[in-house]
Amino acid sequence: MPVVVIPVYNAPDESIACLDSVLRHTPTDVRVLIIDDHGPDRRFFEHLDESRSSLRHRVDVHRPRSNGGFLGSCNLAFELTNPEDVILVNSDVIVGPQWYERIVAAAQSSSDIATVSVFTNNGTILSLPHRNSPCPDIVGGWSVDEAAERVARVSESTRPVIPTAVGHCFLIKRLAINLVGGFDPAFGTGYGEEVDFSQRCIRVGLRHIVADDVFVFHKGSSSFTAEARPQQIAHEAIVNSRYPWYAGAVQRVCSDTYSPLATAVLRASLVLREHSIAFDGHSLAWKWSGTQQVTIGFIEGMSRLLASRRLAVMVPPSLPDDIKHRLESLGNVDVIIIEDISTDRSLRFDVLVRPYQVNSVEELRWMKRIASRCIVAHLDFISYNNPTYFNSDHDWLTFRELTNLVLAAVDGIAWISEYVKSDANRLGLLTGSVANLVTYNGVELPDSTDSARCPARLETLEGPMISVLGVAFHHKNRLFALRILRELLGTNPDVTLVFAGPTPQPGSSHDEESEFLRSNPHVASRFVDLGAVDVPERNWVLAHSAVVLYPTLSEGFGLIPFEAASAGSPVISSRMGSLTEVIPDDVPSFGNFDPQECATLVSRMIGEGAGRRAPNNSLIARSEQFSWHESCSRMLALIDDVLKRPKNRCEGVWAEAPVPSQLYTPDYAKRLQAEQERAHSYQRWSSSIWGRIIIGTPRSMRRRLVKFAYRLVRG
Repeated sequence: MPVVVIPVYNAPDESIACLDSVLRHTPTDVRVLIIDDHGPDRRFFEHLDESRSSLRHRVDVHRPRSNGGFLGSCNLAFELTNPEDVILVNSDVIVGPQWYERIVAAAQSSSDIATVSVFTNNGTILSLPHRNSPCPDIVGGWSVDEAAERVARVSESTRPVIPTAVGHCFLIKRLAINLVGGFDPAFGTGYGEEVDFSQRCIRVGLRHIVADDVFVFHKGSSSFTAEARPQQIAHEAIVNSRYPWYAGAVQRVCSDTYSPLATAVLRASLVLREHSIAFDGHSLAWKWSGTQQVTIGFIEGMSRLLASRRLAVMVPPSLPDDIKHRLESLGNVDVIIIEDISTDRSLRFDVLVRPYQVNSVEELRWMKRIASRCIVAHLDFISYNNPTYFNSDHDWLTFRELTNLVLAAVDGIAWISEYVKSDANRLGLLTGSVANLVTYNGVELPDSTDSARCPARLETLEGPMISVLGVAFHHKNRLFALRILRELLGTNPDVTLVFAGPTPQPGSSHDEESEFLRSNPHVASRFVDLGAVDVPERNWVLAHSAVVLYPTLSEGFGLIPFEAASAGSPVISSRMGSLTEVIPDDVPSFGNFDPQECATLVSRMIGEGAGRRAPNNSLIARSEQFSWHESCSRMLALIDDVLKRPKNRCEGVWAEAPVPSQLYTPDYAKRLQAEQERAHSYQRWSSSIWGRIIIGTPRSMRRRLVKFAYRLVRG
């Protein structure tokens, strides 16, 4: 049974707290050995003597003849505890519940283990909650017991391999001591002795692991002071000269974001601090369409759901002012402008969510660079399956390969419907290595409160209006709506069909529609193509349509029927793609797409008056199942799943990019704004006369020139 050894030199308060925690959380049959290293402050030992009568453990105190430092105390302990294993505990460490049982279990998990180290707040590569960043306190205000229990609860006990034992608290197997000896006296009173010991163990084939279900508090620098820094530097030089591989091994374990250690650190860290979440909002600067509507709806939904958290959204400089103000009005969302994704190295997030698909390898590279985990919402496979939406077969193949790469490289995929997920499976793009979940879209319409404005071309419109809204892609099936109009004019000669939506290139059905209209001039006389419309015009068309047609042949989700219901207009929808699972059964549909039957249905709905409201009520009721609250709750579940998994190792196209050094924190936006203001001030100064003169002056003369300019300006 391993013996707990605590070398003590001064620091009475820390040593008392250390021993109290060890006695409180260690089985009573475990021996505790105190090495008295002749510290002049004797208060710890006085406390121990006073409390001996109440101790349930065997606590032995050994005082050598002279001060041997931490290293000498440890070597003495190795002799005194033979043949048992040893757990060395610094006197400024506080342990938590079941620390002993867990560290011993880790040591017994494999026969080739030399040492077992543990997580802490202040322990170089084993620091939590910010990796490789020691902290004097437990972030989050947790007690040691609470923090230890939280870390143990989420641990998967993978026991990652590390290049050295970390000396605040670690178990040493007796076989390692027997094979390589104790600590080298060349390291004097301390610093580097455990590293030297660890490398000797590695040289003979033993390994060092982390008990990733154990967390202890480590105050640090309780016995050593800043005066010992030269000694630390000297001992590091000894280590590097003896073991040339060590520095590189430590650097790799610090920077490797795909290792079992990185995963274990992240899992443990996120129970001690909140994970940072960012959204990719670059699409909000594009022409407004369903993608932008879904993106801002998602961001607003996450802002409401996580009202007490600081969130961030990445946007380009070209973001429209009204969208920027809308984001800033959320209160808990930091709007961060990214000047150029190819050079951005500004910060790092735990999670980056892109609520729409990736359009280039450069975008994917940027996402992987700034976030520990990346999640992409995949909207549909319409373009993936349709070559007519590309200028060439090469462009189509490039797009398909990009889609394949993205879905293989990200850490999580949010499908917007079960149909899209099943499509990915049919195409062989759904693998078990990437977390994925159907999150659906929210159908609350963030633009429904905007004022409606009649498009100029419809101001003199008379008679009932039927409308088709959406981009003029082939799959939107607008030509079928024209065929319905041709049949409808026989019984409803005053009806007008209105198209509202931009014309893409390539992939537009505009040429086929134009040819149909040339062949049917009486249809052309009752038809208006508005092209792209703004939000108020779109709202007006929706609200004033006698019937909204949605004849799409492929859809990832389908927002327009819900928009029509919200505007109070009836809708006839197809049931293609996802619409079977999204649209209620009692909403009228196109069935087999027979123009005459559909024209009869439209005519009947135009004449039914108030009775036509029933399908709208059904859609409104269904919309409650597709709220942004529910969608964002599902996204949070996906985020949690992604953070528990190892990071995706697919890195073929961005390996050259370094990991940004700064993890996002809530005050980042303020500091970033200050940095941008300084940069803009420098740009203004450098473009001024004095700036150009000084910049162009040799370095040796610049200081005198600046002083001269200052005196000249001050008069």
